[in-house]
Amino acid sequence: MSQIDYASMTLDEAKRYFLDNRHNQEAFFAYMDKLEQSGRAIVIDPTDPESEAKAISAIQQKLDLHPQG
Repeated sequence: MSQIDYASMTLDEAKRYFLDNRHNQEAFFAYMDKLEQSGRAIVIDPTDPESEAKAISAIQQKLDLHPQG
């Protein structure tokens, strides 16, 4: 099997590859790394009591930027 070059993939390409290869843990981590680097990831820290509220706020802000209808 040939080696996959995750570093050269765009975020969308890495996402598509992961979705097409859900069993591939390396593809999952490559996609998560790219997602975090893009600033589009919303991370919940289980050790931070305010993390849930921060995540909800971040999600709401993203939804407000892209209103539906």
